[in-house]
Amino acid sequence: MSTFTSTYKNQLSLYLQLGKFRLCTLVLFTTLVGYGLGVNKWELFEIFSLLLGTLLTAMGANGLNQWWERDRDAKMARTRNRPLPLGKLSSNHALFITLSWSVSGITLLFVGVNALTAYLAALTIVTYLFIYTPMKPYSPLAILAGAIPGAIPPMMGWTAATNSFSAQAWVLGCLLFLWQIPHFMSLAAVYRQDYAKGGYYLLPDNPEVEHVTRSIIVIFSLALLGITLLAPSIGLGKRFFFFCALFLGGGMLYMSIKFYTNYSIDNARKMFRASIIYIPALMIFLLIDERLFG
Repeated sequence: MSTFTSTYKNQLSLYLQLGKFRLCTLVLFTTLVGYGLGVNKWELFEIFSLLLGTLLTAMGANGLNQWWERDRDAKMARTRNRPLPLGKLSSNHALFITLSWSVSGITLLFVGVNALTAYLAALTIVTYLFIYTPMKPYSPLAILAGAIPGAIPPMMGWTAATNSFSAQAWVLGCLLFLWQIPHFMSLAAVYRQDYAKGGYYLLPDNPEVEHVTRSIIVIFSLALLGITLLAPSIGLGKRFFFFCALFLGGGMLYMSIKFYTNYSIDNARKMFRASIIYIPALMIFLLIDERLFG
C-alpha cells in the first residue's frame, strides 16, 4: 500500500469519526422511511440529493458538536479517543470541514429536493448546536432538547416526498422524539459517572430523586406505545403495523418497567439495547405495511 493511499484512508477514517458516520446511518434510514411513506413515484436524483444532503448535514452537526465539546471529551473515557481530543485533527481544520459539510448539505437539499426540507435540515443544526449542546453541562432537560433534532429526519423524508407538512409528518417526528428519551436516558444511566467527569449532568444527581429518571423512561415508553397504536387512525400503517407496534412497544414498556423496579447498570444497558432494536424494526414494519398492504 502506497504512503498516499495509507494517508488518504487514515484521513477518511478521521472524518468519519468526526461526523459519527455510523450514527448517521440511522438518520439516513429514518429519512428514507419518511420518504418512502410519503412518495408516490420514486425519483432517483431526488433520493440521491436527499440522502447525501442529509448525510452531510448530520455529519456537519455531529462534527460541530465534537468541536464544541473537545475539551470535555478529553476527560471522558467514552470520548477521549475521538480525533480532536487525541490531536489527530486541529480544531480549526475540524471547524472548517464540518461547516463545509453543513453548508453543502443544506444547499444540496435546497437545490435537489425542496426548500422546506432544507429549512428543516438547518433547524436540525441550530437546535443541536445552539440549544442541546450548551444545555448539557447544566440541565437534564438537555435530553429533551436533544430529542428535537433527532426527531426531524423522518419529517425531512416526508417533506422531500410531498413538499408539505401533514399529520403523518408530525406523528413520525413525535415517534422519534418519544423514542429518544428512554434511549438516551438509559445510555446516560450506563455512563453516568463518565458523563460527570466531563461536567455533564444529564440525569438528576440527587439519589433521592433518582427514581424520577426511571419513571420518565416508563412514561415515555408508555406514550410511545400509545402513539404508535393510534398512528393508523391518521393514515400511518394499518392492521399489520398495529400488531407489530403492540408487540415492539410492549417489549419496550416491559424493559422500562424492569429497569424501574430493579435499578442496575445491567438493566440500563438492556433497556438501551432494546431501544436500538425497537426503532429500526418499527420503521421497517411501518414501511412494509404501507407499501405492501396499503
